Amino acid sequence: MNNTEKFTKKASTYSIYRPNYPCAYIEYLIQSLSLELNNTIADIGSGTGILTQQLLEKGFHVHAVEPNENMRLTAETNLKNDPNFISHYNGLIN
Repeated sequence: MNNTEKFTKKASTYSIYRPNYPCAYIEYLIQSLSLELNNTIADIGSGTGILTQQLLEKGFHVHAVEPNENMRLTAETNLKNDPNFISHYNGLIN
């Protein structure tokens, strides 16, 4: 099986049961990387957009890169209304 296909047909279950990252971890990333609210962040291997959403909620611009179509489409559906969300696949913007 191709690595990009491991989560095919599992995205809905993944997005329901995969917990968010702890708020303390998000704050740690922001502080340790000296991130500012207008920074752009690349979430590589973004899956269904769990981390992407948490970063968007903090006010960041996020480019989410996910090679698995099922996972990426779930993130796009959930986050499509956020103007700071940009989804990528194979270097293309969706």
